Amino acid sequence: MRGKWRLRWKSRRLLFLLPGFAGVLLFYILPFLEVVRRSFFKAGNNAFVGVDNYHSVFENGAFAIAVRNTALYLAMGVPCLMGISLFLAMLLRHLAVRRRFVSAMLLPMAVPAAVMVLTLRILVDRQGVLNGILTNVSEKYEVISGFIPIDYMNSEWALVVVLFSFLWKNTGYMVILWLAGLSALPREVEEAAKVDGAGRWQSWHYIIRPGLSGSFYTIGMLSVLQIFKSYREVWMVAGSYPQEQIYFLQHLLQNWYLKLEFDRMAALTVILSLVLLVVCLLLQKRLEQREKRAKRG
Repeated sequence: MRGKWRLRWKSRRLLFLLPGFAGVLLFYILPFLEVVRRSFFKAGNNAFVGVDNYHSVFENGAFAIAVRNTALYLAMGVPCLMGISLFLAMLLRHLAVRRRFVSAMLLPMAVPAAVMVLTLRILVDRQGVLNGILTNVSEKYEVISGFIPIDYMNSEWALVVVLFSFLWKNTGYMVILWLAGLSALPREVEEAAKVDGAGRWQSWHYIIRPGLSGSFYTIGMLSVLQIFKSYREVWMVAGSYPQEQIYFLQHLLQNWYLKLEFDRMAALTVILSLVLLVVCLLLQKRLEQREKRAKRG
């Protein structure tokens, strides 16, 4: 009887999961499989070309520039976002009025993309606020001699501006995630460590950091996804062919789409999916190794 009851319970749970799985299969898995199939065929005549589309992607000069810029953006954006948001979360952790600060930090996420783009243009345009401030400082205090206003989105500062807008929009959300992870840590352990003479660095290294291992993985992956989602603001500010330092892989996909080069788009999509899958697996493996070490310790 117990075996039959367990079998019925498992079948009922599968029935509850079936609608969600059907949606994922219909709207995600099957379309991705179609993209994989298209990556081996020529757009237009639908002729099978094997891996020629992949060779065409790797031999494209714009692809090399987009990969370099996207990798640099990831290498700068993800650590900065995680580090700044974690630092702010640690500061707000013990504040009684932290809810007000967190609510204020969430405001950038509620701002529409068009408003954010307009704000960036007001700040960093050649006739914008930043150039006006620097010009006044240069004329009044002679700190910046010979300052000439520039359009920052079309200069070597373009990547810095994009990084600043990315951090401004996403830091508050990540702070909330860090606070959720910190609130799950047992306070008794930290208090006992303080009684035994442990300092802040020792508490962080031996108690807080190991307890946040799951949060590191989750927030890291979300930060990577937010990096790719920030393309919308970059495109609205600088267009399809921006300054070379902020020409990302999303620009390449967008331009190939406008040129109806769906075969190369499919090949690049498969490549990006495989890279993200490998990154996720490596991060998950690193997390599992840390958890095993923590249990042994």
